[in-house]
Amino acid sequence: MFEWVFYFIVYMCAGFTLKLGDDLLDEMEQSTFAWLPLAISGILFGYLMTQTEWDLALFTAIVIGVILSGKVNRPQFAIGFFFIALTILVIGIPVVTDWLAWSALLFMLFMASMLDEKGNDWTDEEIAPAAFKFFQYRFALKLSVLLLTIPWPEFLAAAVGLWMFDLGYELAGWITRHRH
Repeated sequence: MFEWVFYFIVYMCAGFTLKLGDDLLDEMEQSTFAWLPLAISGILFGYLMTQTEWDLALFTAIVIGVILSGKVNRPQFAIGFFFIALTILVIGIPVVTDWLAWSALLFMLFMASMLDEKGNDWTDEEIAPAAFKFFQYRFALKLSVLLLTIPWPEFLAAAVGLWMFDLGYELAGWITRHRH
């Protein structure tokens, strides 16, 4: 039981530290302070990527999607990638039982991640308020992970983990918006 609580807390902390680092860069303009939460986020991402093949697929898709969408636009993000790589090198990647199925899952998660990133950039709140909210809260990926548990029930823990990640992410955003 404790392992599951710890697992989901790590997911939540990964989202929290990522958003905190991002908000220190963009909202609070405190780039010097962004290094620490982004480093912690990288360690947590790396740790989660070493847990199961399902976590590895989820976070690999997110990392690739964020990089290719152009969201990695500040040098402080490099510390996160460094610690992701270092953590994976130290702990090792999990065994992937079926590379074809894993690659298919990775591709679907990547497409959902990219759809969220691009949809967030393209939608206009005045023209399509429902679409704007859908992409603002990145629901393409959140709904996709739940649907992907149908063909891959073993993916359920990582799917729930993503929702916990987002809970931490939104909590950090709420704190940033209400810090005064």
